[in-house]
Formats: sequence, C-alpha cells, structure tokens
Amino acid sequence: MNGTYQRVFAREYNGSIATFTESGTHSPVAVLTPGGAICTTLFCAGAVLERQGRKGEFMHARLADSTAAFELHIDRTDQVTADILESMEIPCFATVIGEARITGKGGAGRCTVRVIEMREVDRYVRDAWVLRTADLTMQRIEDLRTALDEGRRDARLDALVLHYHLDASRLRDLALMVKEAIKGVNAPHASSPEAGDPVALVLEIIREHGGKTGISLEEVTRKAAKHGLAASEVKQAVESLLLEDECYQPARGVLKVL
Repeated sequence: MNGTYQRVFAREYNGSIATFTESGTHSPVAVLTPGGAICTTLFCAGAVLERQGRKGEFMHARLADSTAAFELHIDRTDQVTADILESMEIPCFATVIGEARITGKGGAGRCTVRVIEMREVDRYVRDAWVLRTADLTMQRIEDLRTALDEGRRDARLDALVLHYHLDASRLRDLALMVKEAIKGVNAPHASSPEAGDPVALVLEIIREHGGKTGISLEEVTRKAAKHGLAASEVKQAVESLLLEDECYQPARGVLKVL
C-alpha cells in the first residue's frame, strides 16, 4: 500500500479472514478482503452509532456505512481521539483513519480498526466517501474479473481463490453490495465536486483559494479533507496535476494554477 489509505465498505471488510504480505518487500502484514483490497491503513466514513468506555480506558465505537459497521478501537493512551469521541453527540457522521486488524483463523476472524484519527463531518462528506468507495470497489471487481477471464494469476489472486473461493459469482455479490451501498446517497450530491474525480476537486481548491501567491499543500489537504479526501489521495492528485502542467510550485510546498 506504500502508506496510502484503503477505502472499502464495512461489509466487505468484515468478511475478511485472510492476511497478505507482498513477497520481496518489507510491507507490514495486511488484511486481504474478499474483493482483493490489501488493507494496512483504512479511510472510513459513516455514522457513529454507539460508543463504550471513557477517556483513560480502552474505548470502542461502531461506525456504520451503508452496508454494515466498522468496529473501532481507541487505545487508552490516545487522549486526543478519546476527547473527540466523547464530545460527539451520537448519532453523527464521522470519518476515521485507522489501522486494519484481524484476529482469529479458520473463518472465525474478527476485523477491527484501531483509530489513528477521527473527525466529525456532515452528510455530504459521508456521501462523497460512499461514491468514491463504490467507484474504487468496482474498479477492483473489474480488474479481478478480467484476470480470472484471462487466466492471469499472481500471489494476491491465488490467496483470494484459496481463502474466499473467488469466482464470477463472488464478484457479482460484491457488485450487488456496491449497488445497494449507493442507494443511500441522495441524487443531488452525486453531481457535487467532492463526489467526482479527486484530481478535479484538488484543482478546484487550488484555483479558488490560490490567489496571487498560491496555496500551501497543507492547506489544500485540510480543505480536501472536508470533502472526504484522504491526505494520500490529495498527494496523488497534486502529483498528477504537476505532471500534466495544470499547476506549478512557485515555492517549495506551495501550489498555483498555470
């Protein structure tokens, strides 16, 4: 994953029973989902439905997207996240960045997320996350379908066939999950900037807020987060814009449209 955040729906994530490490690398052990997502760090969004525990103790919460709920764990030493969770008036929408974890073997795995960062957001951000996650999930499904049809195999595909008996039927079930997931998104939101291409959104932020001197990458990242984009997605979008000469850097860490 190279430090990037993976987006998956809760139902797919909770169905994971396998771990995966890319051969020949020093990558950490990741959770391998039934749809082929390799998860070390997750970017999730949904509604916080309940919480347990209090600051100074291990805290637990449930973050529900439109398919199921992520089980969140907050370490007792993480006072900042504990304060944020305690201040939330539940139910409310939130985004979470956290470590993917799985315990148990032989089909009895339990998937959890150790929270690294948590923030309260609005419905627009949640909907943007659903639409973007749906798009990425369908891309994975199509890539896997093509690989199966062409008879291509690699370590990840071998693991999917071994642990999840991956075939066309399984892929159809995942596609139906995506279809159900986007039903909860109001149609007007689908045309909003945050629901579309991350590159287009980042370019719009730079254009709108750059002014005569430009805008810092840190500020772009903060503004993009309000639209449901993770820092890694902003970085990738900026790299693409620089490569395509859509923007440039008048100073280190500063962006401006051409």
